[in-house]
Amino acid sequence: MTTENIKTASEVITEFLDTLAKDESLDADTVAAVSKLRKNDDLSKVKLLRKLEEARKAALKSDAASTEEAGDD
Repeated sequence: MTTENIKTASEVITEFLDTLAKDESLDADTVAAVSKLRKNDDLSKVKLLRKLEEARKAALKSDAASTEEAGDD
């Protein structure tokens, strides 16, 4: 008889997202978007792509703003 504890899909995904959140090489907004969708039980391909696109646009806007500020010197 096996006494091995087999994790559920939910446990595996939660551990995976927790690991991603600790990885400083990843974009924090991207990880947050995925984690929020998962937490709200709303993670789907379409919604994930939308959130990632929103994070991308915000990052590009932020980069453009900081480039403009640097040019004002």
